[in-house]
Amino acid sequence: MAWLSDGGIGSSDCEVLRDAALAQPVNALTSLAYVAVGVAIIAVAVKRRVWIAESVVYGVCVAAVGGGSVLFHGPQPDGSRLLHDLPILFTVIFIVVNDVAVLRAGETRRWLLFGAGCVAATGLTVIDINIGTAATGIGVGAIAVLEFLIYRRHLRPAVTARQRRGYAAIIAVAALGAMSWLLGRTGSPACDPDAAFQFHGLWHIVSALVFGLWWWLAFDGRLRRSTPG
Repeated sequence: MAWLSDGGIGSSDCEVLRDAALAQPVNALTSLAYVAVGVAIIAVAVKRRVWIAESVVYGVCVAAVGGGSVLFHGPQPDGSRLLHDLPILFTVIFIVVNDVAVLRAGETRRWLLFGAGCVAATGLTVIDINIGTAATGIGVGAIAVLEFLIYRRHLRPAVTARQRRGYAAIIAVAALGAMSWLLGRTGSPACDPDAAFQFHGLWHIVSALVFGLWWWLAFDGRLRRSTPG
C-alpha cells in the first residue's frame, strides 16, 4: 500500500492510494452516483417522449463525469485526469448555455454554443489541463449568478410550494456538496486516508444529486406540461 502526497493522481482527495485495481475504492465506487443520475435523467425523458435530445446529451455528460471519475480514482490509466476533468467541464458548459438561453427568452443558439464551448474547452484543457480546471471554477460561479437571475426574474416556474422546495433543496444540497469537497481535501482536519468513509466520496454523491436537481428544475416542469394526459 502506498500513500502519495506529492501530487500523484488522486493524492489531493485524501483517500489512501492502494496498489490495486481500484487505487481509491471509496472514491471510485461513489463516482457511480453520477452514472446512476445520468441514466435516470435519460430514462425519464425517453419515457415521457419530450425534451429527449437535451436530456440525453445532459444525461450522457453527467454519466461521463462518473465514468471519468471511476477511471481517475480506480485504475488510473494515462490520461485519466483529462477524462475526469473534461466531462465535468462539458456538464458545466451545458448548464451555462441553457441558463443563458432562458435569460434571453430562448433566442440563444444552444447547440451551436454548447458545441463550440466543448471544442474550445477540449483544446484548452489538452494544451494545459489547469486551464480546464480554472474554466470549470469560473463556470460554476457563472451558474450561481445565472440561476439567481433566473429565479429573481421568475423565468423558471417557482410559484408552487413544490417548485420552491426544489430551489431550497438544490441550495441546501449544493452547500453540503461544497462542505464535503472542502473536508475531503488532503490536509483537511477531517481527512482520514484509511477510513471507510471519505468526504470526497460524499462529494461525489451530493454533487451528482445537484446535477440531477438542476435538470429537474430546468426540464422536468416542461416535461410534465408536455406529456399527454
